[in-house]
Amino acid sequence: MKKSGTIQVLVTGTDTDVGKTVFTASFLAWLRAQEIPSIGFKPLASGGREDAERLFAAQGGTVPMDVINPWHFPEPLAPLLAARRAGRKVTLEALVGHVQMASRGLRVSVVESAGGLLSPLLGAADAPELIVGLNACPVVVAVDRLGVVGQVRLVWASLPERSRRRAQVVLMSAARPDGSTETNLGLLGEYIGEDRIHRFPWLTRRDLRVGGGGKVEAVCAAVARGVGAS
Repeated sequence: MKKSGTIQVLVTGTDTDVGKTVFTASFLAWLRAQEIPSIGFKPLASGGREDAERLFAAQGGTVPMDVINPWHFPEPLAPLLAARRAGRKVTLEALVGHVQMASRGLRVSVVESAGGLLSPLLGAADAPELIVGLNACPVVVAVDRLGVVGQVRLVWASLPERSRRRAQVVLMSAARPDGSTETNLGLLGEYIGEDRIHRFPWLTRRDLRVGGGGKVEAVCAAVARGVGAS
């Protein structure tokens, strides 16, 4: 597979519903505000296109939905199973080719994966293979609550070794922080380095509408530096 000159970022997570889309949309909006030529994708969606619609909005409606989300399936299941139920098959080569072609000439490409790192995506190829195919820098998103240290370490150990050297972690603040919140970042930092972990603030619905403010901008800027995009 031919590699593009674009900086490729793949947003994955410890599970579904951990905040991948909130982070990805915020990051894309930040890149746009900095006038960094960029594009974002949610290549595989099942059960609806709401996540892709948020990425569409974050990019100011300048990227067609079918470019952001070329494969979508009606049943809310893992993409591999949803595609099978729809009688369709998506290959790693097709997905990588789509992202690279649409990203050509741009500085940064951001791909939001589906579910957790090892959620079934493409049969023999899941997010780790997609990371390798794109030569992408992984950003692991997780909720900052009790158990997150073990969850992130499991994902970290499953990342391709080469990409792990550049990977970043985004801890999404919970609506109701628990007793572990004050210690999670520091403890996790003992294993992967605190400079690679970024705490994303809790956002209300109003915050989501207006972009989240300075704290979100600071997190996005830090992640951009971590992946080499700024």
